[in-house]
Amino acid sequence: MRRAFTLIELLAVIGIMGLLGVAAAASYSALVGGMKDRSAGAAASALLREAGERARIDRLPTVVYCYNVCLKEPVADEPGIVVGMMTAIRRVGRITQVKGRYLFDEFADLDQSYEKMENEDELREMHGHRLYKYNDESSVQSRMQYSVVADAVYCKDYDSKPGEEGEATIFTGGYNNRTNIFTSAFYNLGSSDREPSAWKVGDGYAVEFAELQLPEGYVFGQQLPTKAGAISEAKAIRFDPESSSSETVEIWMTRPNAQGRPQPARKAGQAYADENKSV
Repeated sequence: MRRAFTLIELLAVIGIMGLLGVAAAASYSALVGGMKDRSAGAAASALLREAGERARIDRLPTVVYCYNVCLKEPVADEPGIVVGMMTAIRRVGRITQVKGRYLFDEFADLDQSYEKMENEDELREMHGHRLYKYNDESSVQSRMQYSVVADAVYCKDYDSKPGEEGEATIFTGGYNNRTNIFTSAFYNLGSSDREPSAWKVGDGYAVEFAELQLPEGYVFGQQLPTKAGAISEAKAIRFDPESSSSETVEIWMTRPNAQGRPQPARKAGQAYADENKSV
């Protein structure tokens, strides 16, 4: 005669299965979390290596800014969103003249790289892009300094008269021999998430050549902005053409606090500028 299972035995089996299920779910969650951590670190390290290669190829220094941006403030039951960003820049020229909102580089063919505009009103309505100030190492290590300039350049195809906006005066040889020319210029929109940089003659300027946004919930360092659109810098990593960099930047995972604001919950890893280090 076969003996049936008792209720206690069935409950014991169900309990054991439940514990195994919880353990499996926890292990799977940890596995997925680890994969996301490594993926974020690998993507950030890849951009750092790209910046190092660009410096060696162009024979000009490059800089990677690692910072955090508040995309959304917490409202009601919806938590806020802060993400880590990386922006790689390289210096491309120097400002030779500043007239009002116009930033000139008479040695660059800006009209060959950007759309040309003659109407200032049309330039003023553009969204624009960032033009970064880049003079020396100290100017890029402290904080991001930039202005938002129009996506087109201000340019006229005919000779300007003395005193007109955009007229540039250059030396053409000989004693006190000058020639008035009209060149293309960046138009400083003067609108950004911070005060635009005050440009002066001789300032070096840089443009972005690569950008990366970490997955939602991943940030650089533990300093997080709380206002929508605000930025908090974590680090600026500079690459020289003749040397490699061993710089690292920490990546953290966030979770909302009681007020719904993202807070660093744990360190997810590091991004490495040196390609010989493991990710």
